[in-house]
Amino acid sequence: MKLNVDKLGALGEPKSLTWLRKRVEKMLPKIDLPDLLFEVNAETGFLDPFVHLGDGTTRMKDLPTSVVALLVSEACNIGLTPVVNPGYEALTRARLVHVDQYYLRADTITATNAALIAAQADIPIVRYWGDGLLASVDGLRFQVPVRTINAAPSPKYFGFKRGITWLNAVNDQVASIGQMVVPGTPRDSLHILDALLNLDGGIKPEMVATDNASYSDMVFGLFKILG
Repeated sequence: MKLNVDKLGALGEPKSLTWLRKRVEKMLPKIDLPDLLFEVNAETGFLDPFVHLGDGTTRMKDLPTSVVALLVSEACNIGLTPVVNPGYEALTRARLVHVDQYYLRADTITATNAALIAAQADIPIVRYWGDGLLASVDGLRFQVPVRTINAAPSPKYFGFKRGITWLNAVNDQVASIGQMVVPGTPRDSLHILDALLNLDGGIKPEMVATDNASYSDMVFGLFKILG
């Protein structure tokens, strides 16, 4: 018996897939990222949890505009300069710095993500993808250019620099239900339990899929015991 290890040939894309891709591209409007966030907010109200640290209110005028600018700035890692507009009060540097300090916090971002998870689950087509009971968890490695206690060295991934692992859980409804920052590059499986016990929202998964690691059996056995 001889084992065949020849490479498999590419199948190519069927005409139906090519047609579908072109059709979807034509249906998607070309808009700026902030406009997309405003539209999602109009449908879900996901910006509502961003309240003041002190009194829990949102009395500031045009607060959603400031929050959207900060979300784009931080998510795209572009800093404040591209989103600052001195001629518009909600986009002045002083306003954005104030909102960043008093409105964008771990608890408000978690509540915002929970609102998006719930809104995603209510979309009719999502129910055909899954019931939210299956989650995939994996880590992404990033170099960190500044000094921080959350970064650790790893010659294999970061050379002489330091970095973090961003551990993210995504359910079968294509919603990010939980995440955490792990210093350096430890085994992802050692922290999966922590991430799944502190979800932002959604149904708690009953099955977890991840890549192979030497400690996976031990960790998932513990997860089974804890329910």
